[in-house]
Amino acid sequence: MAGTELAAGPVAAAPHAADRVDGVWRLDGYGTVLSVEDGRLREYQTTAVSCLRGDTARRTGQAGNSVIYTGDDTTVYRIRPAAGKAGATLHFDGSVGDRRLRRLPALPARCTEAAPTGALATFDVFWQTFEENYPFFAAKKTNWQTVRDRYRPRVYDGMPDTELFALLREMVLPLYDAHVGIDAGDTGSFAQSRPGTMPPAPDSTSRPSASSSSTTSPACGCGPSRTAVSGTPGCRTEPATCGSPASADTTATALPTRATAPSWMRR
Repeated sequence: MAGTELAAGPVAAAPHAADRVDGVWRLDGYGTVLSVEDGRLREYQTTAVSCLRGDTARRTGQAGNSVIYTGDDTTVYRIRPAAGKAGATLHFDGSVGDRRLRRLPALPARCTEAAPTGALATFDVFWQTFEENYPFFAAKKTNWQTVRDRYRPRVYDGMPDTELFALLREMVLPLYDAHVGIDAGDTGSFAQSRPGTMPPAPDSTSRPSASSSSTTSPACGCGPSRTAVSGTPGCRTEPATCGSPASADTTATALPTRATAPSWMRR
């Protein structure tokens, strides 16, 4: 148009999605914090008493507005920034839903400190993680504070890893919750199903009888007497001290002496 001058110059591009996901994020629910910077992602598992480093992942691509990170264990994270700067969503490949993320100004102060070590620190982080995240204590008629008062006096400096593992397992056994488990690395792992729950039959259209058993049974548990629980398919029926090689579900090797991060986030 005559008499009108048009300014020439480059048009500012919309911020790249990868730049918009850089920063520190807290998941909505549980205590998981993500730090994303320079193409790397790191998980932190936080409670009121701890911040433990978790898994890491590297940026491997972008699909639409989602930035993709792949972990060393092949876990795939997809972070999609919201229209504003305050929020984003996180999706794990294979998950049925998304997790909401909210931006934090910086990592929590505990995440810049050395992680706690020793049996007492491991016990405290374990107990606090359930205290802040497990929703069914009332339904299970379990007073978690009473559990702490009963078991913490039994923990001591220099406690053998197998003994600590057995004690932690004993604490959560009465929950009879298939979503509760302990992974203690080479020392062993613990998982269970509700009493009376039978494994699926080979033919999924038929129901197994009460007398059926399975060679791929859930792990045995530890009862208050610290002996293997009998009556579970695959478990030893004779007494066996939990944490010893005689127990059907325990490998008597070392439990890490530092508390390790739980995997609440992906459940």
